[in-house]
Amino acid sequence: MDLENSDELSKGEVQAAGYDRVQALGPFFEYQRATAVYVRRLVLTLPCSTSGKRPRDYAKARDSVAVCGSAFGTTLGSVCAYLEGRGVPGEKAYVLRSIRTQLLPIADALKSLRGADAAYLSRGLASCRVAQAQRAAISEPLSRIDSKYGHPYTCLGATAAILACFGVMSTVPVHALHLVNDDSLVKTLRCVAEQLDHWRSSTCAMAEDGWCALDAERRALRRATDAARLALYVWQDAPAPERLQRQINWARIAAFPAHTLVSSFTQPNILRSIETQSLFTSVDRDSGVPPPVVETVPLSQIGEGKLLSARKARRKGDAASDASSSWVTLSSNASSFSNVSAASSLDGELVSRFGVVM
Repeated sequence: MDLENSDELSKGEVQAAGYDRVQALGPFFEYQRATAVYVRRLVLTLPCSTSGKRPRDYAKARDSVAVCGSAFGTTLGSVCAYLEGRGVPGEKAYVLRSIRTQLLPIADALKSLRGADAAYLSRGLASCRVAQAQRAAISEPLSRIDSKYGHPYTCLGATAAILACFGVMSTVPVHALHLVNDDSLVKTLRCVAEQLDHWRSSTCAMAEDGWCALDAERRALRRATDAARLALYVWQDAPAPERLQRQINWARIAAFPAHTLVSSFTQPNILRSIETQSLFTSVDRDSGVPPPVVETVPLSQIGEGKLLSARKARRKGDAASDASSSWVTLSSNASSFSNVSAASSLDGELVSRFGVVM
């Protein structure tokens, strides 16, 4: 993506795009009662261009903003706020490190992903930031993140954000049991896909780039939903934590299929390969096609070097090194399930708004 050829939008257009939103994740557990993750059209900028010029240097007028495109997703700060709240030692560092760990397989798959959807999905993997003019429209709580580790307005696509959240929550066995018994992952993916299928922009017209970004995210959600539902059936006799992990893994592979041409034209073929399970046995095969060169580098906005590995953290005596075990222990002892899961509340909303019965 080349900033010199990027679009320029007025600050009013950029801000207005952020007001339309749909809920992706609500409270599954007590500590999440005051938080939620919302999906909206995020107008994005790159933190800096390869030429060394700042993005705003490309704006020709004071009221215009140079942008590198749109994505349908949420922010890193919102996801962190959703996953924090247990009060365990080194929680913020653990959450950031866990999110990055959950996104690593997606980043690896994106290296070999080809087709029209590849660029749009790459924007949603911690490679771009929400334009400054749009940030005031994001009213939900965002976690404060030290600039050394990341940025709260880093963009995460809807599908990637949902899978990352479930991946982190699944590390607590009692929580994994609740999520499996409620079929929460399948419900959430399906509900968000339904809401984006009925997306209507009420504040401003959406350019072609925005519709393409929306379609790419819709298709990723559909693939993830089908794969998670299939895994739910195939692995129904496995222990609860394994069942949830299988659902997450298959949904991730399907949403971001490595070495695959991904577009509206190839979507039916990919859905068939999910149904026959062939996608999950052939995903590691190298197609021999060189990866595309893009400027949006996945995970470039979540620093790797500053987020110490567990081994380094233990050696340095950092409190964050014990966060993983504390996370599981305190979460299991102190967190209670919410009376209403996010998926259930979304089901009710879809029935009332669209007459959709999940």
